[in-house]
Amino acid sequence: MKISVLLAGALALGLSTAPLGAQSTGPSHSGFDPNAPTGAHFHEGELGEKLMILESALKCDCGCGLDVHSCQFQMQCGTSPVWTLRIREELEAGQTVEAIQAGFVADFGPAVLMAPPPEGFNLVGYFLPAVAIAAAGLLIGLVAKGTGPRGAEAAFSGPVTTADETRLREALRKLDAEESPDW
Repeated sequence: MKISVLLAGALALGLSTAPLGAQSTGPSHSGFDPNAPTGAHFHEGELGEKLMILESALKCDCGCGLDVHSCQFQMQCGTSPVWTLRIREELEAGQTVEAIQAGFVADFGPAVLMAPPPEGFNLVGYFLPAVAIAAAGLLIGLVAKGTGPRGAEAAFSGPVTTADETRLREALRKLDAEESPDW
């Protein structure tokens, strides 16, 4: 009984793990191309690099918030493979990365971009973090500079006399005696 359970577990583990170097060919992975010359993956070579740039720059429309490339590997939705095929076809037809990206923006709006263009209200998103960090630093500096009594002189004024020194040493000795451990 125990041997058969162990054997079934080992067999299930062996079937569920992919060999090293294997690629995702999930139900919707469009980066896989059996006709590609190297490793059956389309992200190789000049077109593959351009495909990867575009897949990384465009946000999938399925609602996951991931870029098109990541969505194919992690979410395996129905949108990202269609977009990858569209990008591949347009790249193979000779269109530039900028033209393809502009086509997606024209079809789906600027929300399709992973990083919105730095124009209009989007500038707030680019500059607000820097302004917030500078304001926080200024506030911390003002608070740190303003700690302490305002307009008051130090309580000590003048040289230490021997009577003051003796009184201070006696107070420290009493404090040490009170705080000594009771072992």
